Amino acid sequence: MNLTDSTLLKKIKSGDRPAFMLLYDRYWDSLYRFVFMRTRDKEASEELLQNLWMKIIENPDTIQTDESESAKGYLLRYLHYRILDYYNRYKTAPPTLSIDEIDFPPEIEMADNEYFEILEENEISVLLAMIDEVVSQFPSTEQQVYDMRIRKNMSVNETAEALGISNKTVSNKLSKALGEIREQLNPEYQSSKKLVSILMLMEMLTRY
Repeated sequence: MNLTDSTLLKKIKSGDRPAFMLLYDRYWDSLYRFVFMRTRDKEASEELLQNLWMKIIENPDTIQTDESESAKGYLLRYLHYRILDYYNRYKTAPPTLSIDEIDFPPEIEMADNEYFEILEENEISVLLAMIDEVVSQFPSTEQQVYDMRIRKNMSVNETAEALGISNKTVSNKLSKALGEIREQLNPEYQSSKKLVSILMLMEMLTRY
């Protein structure tokens, strides 16, 4: 069954990791293209998207949905105004950006059912379980770093303080853990969109 964005947001609020990844996978590619087409700046686009995903993780209640329980319109409007903020910040004249022109061009939009054909809830649950199995084989400190940074969404500073290690050590151990996850997952996942999406999210969280 295809879950609506509204349902996914409720699950995210309760800490449901698969629900977040379903929403992430449903929109990441199209939202990135939407932002990049307007900024033509890879780093700026990634920063704007990272801020949006953190907003969803930290405050899912603030994400509004329409009559069909879709968050797409809200996400587009949010990014539209963040793009304008980006241009204002750098005192650069933006291209003509009308709020009425924020639909995706047909060539870059995928129907929701296409996303669910790529990533189903049971698949993401299985994949996360595989990742957890890999993590269980790590040395104790790396397991703790992974748990605090990825599962509990603690900051680098909070993790370092809790474990009595430096911020650099936290970052190094998490990077090592993510690399090990890539190496140990079954070959069928190593180049798949499912794994790429999850690791991109994890690596995004290492910056906070």
